[in-house]
Amino acid sequence: MASQVIASAQKVSGDTEILKALGTAEDKTSGAAPPSHGQQPGKDAPSSKGSEKGCPSKIDTTLVEPVKPAGAKVPAQRFPRWAVLSSLVFIAAVIFCADQLLFGKVWPTVPGSGSSCAFDVALVVLCLGGLVIHRYIAMRGQAGGMDKRYASTQRDLVRPPRPACASGVEKDQSQAAQSYSQSHKHVAPHHRAAAAATARWNQAIDAAARQGDVKKAGALLLEFEKSGDQPDVISYNLVIRTCAKKGDWQAAELWLKRMESQGLQATVCSYNTLLDACAKADNVEACEKWLRTMIQRGVDANVISYATAIYAQARRGDTVAAERWLKEMLDAGVEPDAVSYNSLIHACGVQGNAEAADKWIEEMKRRGLEATVTTYTAAIDACAKCGDMQRAEKWMSRMVSEGVEANVVTYSAMIDACAKSGDLARAEKWHDAMTDKGVSPNAHSYSAVINACAKAGDVEAAERWLEKLEKAGVKSDVVVYSSVIDACGKVGDAERAMAVFHRMRASGIRPHIVAYAALARPFAYRGDWAEVECIGAAMKEDCVDPNEYFVYAQLLAYATARPRQSQRAECCFRDALRRGIKANDHVVGALTRSVGRARCTELMRELCNGREVPLPPQRREGGRNGGRGGNAGN
Repeated sequence: MASQVIASAQKVSGDTEILKALGTAEDKTSGAAPPSHGQQPGKDAPSSKGSEKGCPSKIDTTLVEPVKPAGAKVPAQRFPRWAVLSSLVFIAAVIFCADQLLFGKVWPTVPGSGSSCAFDVALVVLCLGGLVIHRYIAMRGQAGGMDKRYASTQRDLVRPPRPACASGVEKDQSQAAQSYSQSHKHVAPHHRAAAAATARWNQAIDAAARQGDVKKAGALLLEFEKSGDQPDVISYNLVIRTCAKKGDWQAAELWLKRMESQGLQATVCSYNTLLDACAKADNVEACEKWLRTMIQRGVDANVISYATAIYAQARRGDTVAAERWLKEMLDAGVEPDAVSYNSLIHACGVQGNAEAADKWIEEMKRRGLEATVTTYTAAIDACAKCGDMQRAEKWMSRMVSEGVEANVVTYSAMIDACAKSGDLARAEKWHDAMTDKGVSPNAHSYSAVINACAKAGDVEAAERWLEKLEKAGVKSDVVVYSSVIDACGKVGDAERAMAVFHRMRASGIRPHIVAYAALARPFAYRGDWAEVECIGAAMKEDCVDPNEYFVYAQLLAYATARPRQSQRAECCFRDALRRGIKANDHVVGALTRSVGRARCTELMRELCNGREVPLPPQRREGGRNGGRGGNAGN
């Protein structure tokens, strides 16, 4: 079935790029057949057993003649009012006859005489009169009522499916749905089947999207295009959002272009979804390009559009570009929200610019926006990046004074600031303060304290905090163990570093390149190149590629070995370049120590376009000893 879907899709003009984005694998496209007319999408179309967080909500598929599921109970109908009145007339007549037989009153009895028969006659007359009036009104309003019910049915029929947009763009989707409904308010009867078919197709696409199956969702949309029915904006937005959630911004871009080629205008929801995908993929250029395109095509960019562009620049720490987009947002008359300012503060944190972070918080407050825990955490993180512990504590105190409760991320940033300053005692104090406030520590908070231990060169304290983490039942990760290994490496305790490494493997945690590089460093300092090569072999078995830090450690091991291993160092350097590893100053400096300055200069001419060989650390620092070959990791 999947091969038929893909093969038939290739016949559509312009499908080549879409099929490339979807792939030709048939593993997930089985069952992607379009729902035929009259089928219930909930039963016959692909369905989702679970809802992935952030996926579009279930589609409204109200039809003209909904098919009731088997076994469904039919609601009881109300007893007609005319039948009630008729029953009252009958009861009144029975009472009247009984009254005549039992009491022998003479007929006719004048109403108002006070006799029981008079009341019977009045009851009969009133009931008959009510029956006549009710039937007359019902006949007059029958035609009008049918028209109202028909119009209500039509509104339900043409209302397009409305998935909930991620990142706060539900309002955009709702506006698109309302616009579609207004333009098709009085649809002709012969269009009802097409509208119902669109709803069924969209539900099938939505089911595939909820399962995260991009191939099936795309194949269904291609079949929808060739079925003779017309997909709407919602159909394409569902597929665009699915691609964006998978991080495939190129496929999302192709589907948006295809939607426009079909004569459909992309909405602000369509563009915002693509912008978010580009930003999360760290493709700032594509994000800015599509925001410009969106504005040029007359689609009003909202606060989410601009905030996404600011966020994309903030991830790179480009405060200048982020501020430029904030200015354009204000010039366009769009009022920035707290998310926009939080992104700017985060950009300051990436650069370690605590002063700029302070400035944006004050600007945020002047505009009447409330600073949240995210705002203060970003500011404290900026202080941590530059090691300004006093400023970080100032923001922590201000946050508490304003009644904003710190979370585990806030405390971890505060501990990071203490670690950057090398103040182990203060880092431990803030960790204890976090637990006293009832905030549960996580792996990152423990890792921050262990990092402070590593900065202070206190290996025993690092292992003690590792034991606390394990006893607390906190799920550890490779970062925690790497921090302990790094602490051991900084004091040259290679055996203890290896013991912690095996402890990590026994816990079922797979080491990454940072752990391997930290483990190789103490062995490199002592010139144990054989052990470093064994670590490299184990790394290869784990399918972990080396980076410049590990190459530096390996070259340093060859340089400090006795005798010096020049040939091995040259082979290691050549292999690193083949792998695409950058020859930075630390790597070239270690190579110089391994093969000599003259041979290193020749290798730079041969392999690195005549790159300059850096001076040794001791000469570059005015003769001061630069340590054991410099520090590539810091």
